[in-house]
Order: sequence, then structure tokens, then C-alpha cells
Amino acid sequence: MVDTSQAQLDAVASIEHEREESARRGARAARRQSLLQKLGIIIPFALVLVAGIILVPSFLSASNITNMLVNGAILAITAYGMTMVIALRGIDLSVGSTQAVAACVAAVSVNAWGLVPGILAGIAAAIALGLLNGVIVTKFRVPAFIATLATLGIYRGVALLFTDGAPVMITDTAFRSIATSSLFGIPVPFVLSVLVGAGFWFVLEKMRFGKHLVAVGGSPESATDSGINVKRIQLIAYVAAGATAGLAGVLLASQLGSVNGSLSTGLELQAIAVVVLGGTSMAGGRGNIVGTFLASLLLAMINAGLNLLNVPSFYQYIALGVLLVFALSVDSAQRAAVRRVFEGRVA
Repeated sequence: MVDTSQAQLDAVASIEHEREESARRGARAARRQSLLQKLGIIIPFALVLVAGIILVPSFLSASNITNMLVNGAILAITAYGMTMVIALRGIDLSVGSTQAVAACVAAVSVNAWGLVPGILAGIAAAIALGLLNGVIVTKFRVPAFIATLATLGIYRGVALLFTDGAPVMITDTAFRSIATSSLFGIPVPFVLSVLVGAGFWFVLEKMRFGKHLVAVGGSPESATDSGINVKRIQLIAYVAAGATAGLAGVLLASQLGSVNGSLSTGLELQAIAVVVLGGTSMAGGRGNIVGTFLASLLLAMINAGLNLLNVPSFYQYIALGVLLVFALSVDSAQRAAVRRVFEGRVA
């Protein structure tokens, strides 16, 4: 009897030991996963930076650095809103068209009403388009891919109709100086991108809304069962995507000094690429604002380097496609690692 009881105790102890060991393995894997999510962009960022310095003599010139910071900042601001949408397992294919509408409205309004009213009009127009996307997805229950694919064309048509297909020259010198101004030697668009990014990081990492958004992305059904208003979260995320596209559109209009309805064509692919490359999962449930910011600068560095090397522009599309495939492959590998953790197969 004693031997039998001892054997049972040993068996229980062995099971408990195995559970503890499995938990430790899972915790180690989770830490590695978290580190990869947060720092994974650092390696390609450093490689491209070093390659640019070696291959392009003027890569670190003041004009090129300013150009990279401004272009990266405008892309990053657009991608912050996309980060929220993708983190909740959505997509917004209309950001390029939304940005075009915002830039065109801002340009016409600045010429007619002045600096501040024109900027507000451009951002307000983009917020309205983001709200419409959110309503279509939440109220009419149209899948996000289909909804925003449709509005991509609709909004592009609106931008072309608004400008009558002709370029709009911006005459307000104060507005045109926004993108070229600096604060303590740092381009104003870059400063804005850091401030806006810090705000989005705080919302996602520290506020209840951010926790709810990630929960919705992880499992909308479980989030609903937990009492989270899923439709409200989705609606706000699409409005945020519209707002950031609008702000970026205003900055782009200031940078160019002239806009047209074809502005920002293909921007949606760039935004998706930098968001996923930055560590946000296409499967939802994970967002990384810092990674989005760094990936935007990475893409700006690649484009600047190719331009300085006089590489034809179509190679930039190839580079973007390769980056997107790489980012999706990394995202897939990360999700596979998570599945193995839950299945207890991680060593």
C-alpha cells in the first residue's frame, strides 16, 4: 500500500514538474517572440543604413537626410492609422485615395480661405471618409477588404472630380513652408510624426481603448463576450486611419506645392508593408507603433538610395514588393511560433 501511494505521489510530482517546465519553456518563447516583434526591424534598418553609406557617397548629405526624414515622416503618419486597423484584424485599402482627397481639399481651401481653415478642411474631409469606411464595415457588415477596395475607387474619383483632373497650385507661402521648416534643425514633419506616433503608442500600450483594440484583433467573438463594444472600436480605428491619412495629405501638399487627383496612388501598399514589417500582425491582435515608425524610415532610406544611384523608379516597386513578401513571411513565422508555444512544442 505504501509503495503504491509513493508511486502515485511520484507520478503527480512528475506531472507537476513537466507542467512547470512547459510553462518556463513557453515563457522563454514568449519573451523571444516579444523581442523579435519589438526589435526585428532594427536589423534590416541597420543593414540598409550601412549599405547606403557604403554605396552612395551623398547618402549622409544634409539635403538627403532631410529628404529621408520628411518622406519617412509623412509615410509614418499615414501608417499609424493603418497600424490600428490591421491590429484589429482589418484593412484599409483606401488610404492613398483618402490622402489625395485631403491634399486636394487642403490646397483649394488654403488658396480660398487661408492657412488654418485650409488645413482643418483637408483633415476634416479625410476624417469624414474614414468615418464612412467605418460605417460601411460596422453598420453594413461589408468585409473590410471589399469595403475599402470599393472606396479606394470612389475616393479617387472624388479627388479627380474635385480638381477637375487638373493640378492645383498652392499660392499660400506660409502653407508651402510647413514641410520645409525645421525646429532646432529637425524638419517639422518629422517632429510631427514623432509626436503623433507617441500619442498612438500611448493609446495602444497604456489606455483601455488600446487593450480593447488588441483584444478585438485577437478574437472578436471573445471580445464581444467580454463586454467590449467591437463595432465602436472598429469605427474609431477607421476614423483614426482617415485622420492620419488626412494629416499626411496636408503635409504632402505642403511639400509638393502642387497637387492633383492622382496623388498617392499605390500608397496603400507602402502603408501595409511598413506596418507589417514593423511588427504588426496581419492576423490581428498585435500592434507596434515604434516598429511602424522605423519601417517607414527604412522604406524612405531605400527609395532615397535608389534615387541617388539613378535606379529606374520601377525597381522601387520591386523593392517594395520584396519587402512586403519578407514582412508577411516574418509575420507568418511569428504566428507559427506562437501556435507551437500553445501546443507545448517549443524547446
